[in-house]
Parts: sequence; structure tokens; C-alpha cells
Amino acid sequence: MKFSEFKNNSEMLSYFGLKVERSHFIDFDEITPINPPSWLLEDLNFVLSNRGDTDMEFYACEALIFPILKEAWKRNPKSKLFSHPQIKYEDLILIPDYVVTPKDKTGIDTFQKPLLITVEAKNDDYDLGWSDAYKQLIVARLLNENNEIPIYAIVSIGKGWEFGKLDGNIIYKHPLSLGLANANQLLGVLDFIFADCVRTAERFNMY
Repeated sequence: MKFSEFKNNSEMLSYFGLKVERSHFIDFDEITPINPPSWLLEDLNFVLSNRGDTDMEFYACEALIFPILKEAWKRNPKSKLFSHPQIKYEDLILIPDYVVTPKDKTGIDTFQKPLLITVEAKNDDYDLGWSDAYKQLIVARLLNENNEIPIYAIVSIGKGWEFGKLDGNIIYKHPLSLGLANANQLLGVLDFIFADCVRTAERFNMY
């Protein structure tokens, strides 16, 4: 069955034998907060204070989401962060806002499998963001060709972030969101996720 034939997310998830379960799969309180550098906080405050009413996803991606992701990436250099890669699978072309993979062991930083994190930005619409994220998780698993590799999903509206994880036949979706008002907690959670992906890559001998 082609992706274009699915009528809704429920039909798609059922076809692939998956279900969504709300779970505190990351204990936010157990993760050590990380203070972002002062220049980053100043930039975020400036961007939020001067954001236009009509600024959409690209603004959030470039001005709010990427700078935070980059800080987590810098702390985990064995990962590789890609911006807006084109992913093809059968009749489907996806362009996630960001994707994280292991760093290529050859030193050539080309987009490669496996996909470990997919990040989707949506303008004040978490539901639409998760609709895209579910599809991205499924396609990432199909491309990885290994159902044992867990894949994280992040949906952000810029000021707020939500987290999920495909593990086995369940997409765990955290019931709580984190925001830029607690940037140190957010960066701590992102660092945990990036570091967990590095551990996954090491466990599956991807380096």
C-alpha cells in the first residue's frame, strides 16, 4: 500500500503495526540542565521580541530551533545534523526540517543511514507537526532496514518542543512539552537525546 493511499494517521499506523502511547519515556527531572551560552540566550530573546506576526516555519527553524539543536550537536560531535534533506521512499518524498544520523566513519559528511532523530517544525500546530513526524518515523525505519534501531522524533513550534520515540512497535509520545522559557532544561534533554543516539550508533557498530 502506498503512503498516498492512507486516509489518515490511524490507518497508516495500523498498517505498519504501530501504536502511539503517551509515556514519560524521558524523565525530565532526572536530566541535568545545561546552561546555554549567554550569547545564545541574548539571540533567542532578541528573535522572540522582534518576531513578526506573519513569520512562519522557516523563521522558527532558522532563528529558534537550529541554534538550540546546534548546541546539543556540538556536545555530541559523533552525530551529524542535516538541514532539510530530501528523503525518497517509493512514491513519497519527505523533507524533514532536520535529521540526525551517525557521523560517517569515512569522514565524508553525506546524508546516510541510519536515521536516528527527525525534527519537524510547525507554526503553532503540534498536531500537524506530529502527523508529519509519524510518517517520517515510519519512513526512517523502512530506510534503516532494522526495526531494532530506536528513532526519536521532535516536533517544535519554536517556543515549545515535544518529544517522541519509535521503539519496537510503539511510538512513545511524551505528554509534556518544554519551552524556551526553560532553555537550560530543554538543552539538557536535547543533549540526552543526542547522546543516546551516539550510544545507539556504537551499540550497532555504526562507527
